[in-house]
Amino acid sequence: MRRLLVTLLVLPLLYYRATAQTTPTAEEVLDKYITAIGGKDALAKVTDVTTSMSSEGQMGAIMITRKQKLPNKFSMVINANGMEVMKQTGDGSKIVMGGMQGNSTTLEGSAAQQMTAMNVIFPELHYAENGVKSAVVGPEKIDGKDTYKLSHTTTDGSATWTDNFDATTGLKVQSVTTTKNARGEMTMTSVYSDYKEVNGIKFPMTIAQQSPRGPMTMTVDNVKINKGLKDSDFTVK
Repeated sequence: MRRLLVTLLVLPLLYYRATAQTTPTAEEVLDKYITAIGGKDALAKVTDVTTSMSSEGQMGAIMITRKQKLPNKFSMVINANGMEVMKQTGDGSKIVMGGMQGNSTTLEGSAAQQMTAMNVIFPELHYAENGVKSAVVGPEKIDGKDTYKLSHTTTDGSATWTDNFDATTGLKVQSVTTTKNARGEMTMTSVYSDYKEVNGIKFPMTIAQQSPRGPMTMTVDNVKINKGLKDSDFTVK
């Protein structure tokens, strides 16, 4: 009886040790992802990226153009049937968001931290220098695949978001973000698939999003790297 009791007490400890040994650290998961999409050396040579995407929505054909420039500038313009319906521009410290009514909102300070950190070129490569802290939440199944779920937190702790990375390939398969605005909180889930190489670096060519606004699947039509984007492209007024 005593031997059985000892065995029952030891089993949870052995399970904990086995789990700790098989679950990688957040740094290891991020390193595997960076290696999977091309490696640090290749990614470090990228100074700007322009991504053109398309989709179909209630307003018809949707065209999305996203520009990113080191160290932390970005913009995104959404056109529906040839008409600009939304624009975001970040200069590294402030973000201006505008809609088709002409109204605009400016985010500064902690309110702009999360969006800026997530829109840096290959953000995972720069999390440490931008003060983003990452932790492994644990293993999680996504569409039947084994993944490692990571939680990320901005420097001041004001915002968190999560990413899931395929345990086998290392590629990112899902992101969940929650943003705050005057209307409250909005959670968006993005699923990444169909990775293909552009200049030796892998990008997801299909991005399926789910938000309170409804589902939207975006197809990446082309990715242009190091085209010499200017700082003036990201002026915030």
